[in-house]
Amino acid sequence: MRISKSESFVVGSLCIIFLLIILASCSIPAVGGQATPAASGTAGSVNAGAPGATTQENQIAQAVFRALNQSRAENHLPPLRWNVALVRSARQHNLAMQAANTLSHQLPGEADLGKRESQQGIHWVWAAENIGETTEMSTNGALALHQAMMNERPPDDGHRQNILTSVGTMIGIDILLDQQHGVLWLTEDFAKE
Repeated sequence: MRISKSESFVVGSLCIIFLLIILASCSIPAVGGQATPAASGTAGSVNAGAPGATTQENQIAQAVFRALNQSRAENHLPPLRWNVALVRSARQHNLAMQAANTLSHQLPGEADLGKRESQQGIHWVWAAENIGETTEMSTNGALALHQAMMNERPPDDGHRQNILTSVGTMIGIDILLDQQHGVLWLTEDFAKE
């Protein structure tokens, strides 16, 4: 079978995206099952976006939120609640990734996931994070990241496990459209208080 240059580029691009997704899944339980002390977070009934996010970024984040909860419903799981404090945590992480132009769960000088959530007022007993990036800076690009996460299979299905958590109860999703680097950054922060 011959693969044309364009087919080779598409296959190579999909492989790179898949590898980035595999490397970008993380979850942590609280040490000893204890909640991290912090001020109380707010779970808004209105799905507010992060301070500084554009209307387009917030709309894309909401599309991912709807797709994520649809995936949960298809797997007979209750929806996750939107949490504004987790959105702020996700936004801070997207800004750090943009500044470093690096996809990573923790960048040099940055607090770890648990501390980032605690700093936003989350009394978490379980926390997890999914991150991703794509050069398709649109709702379709973000939804393609979500679909790639849902298509993961064991043992490399950390993103899918986070999305289909039976432990977590809330989520904050942030999208950052990085014009400088031509990248859409996605961070999904999960928690249970």
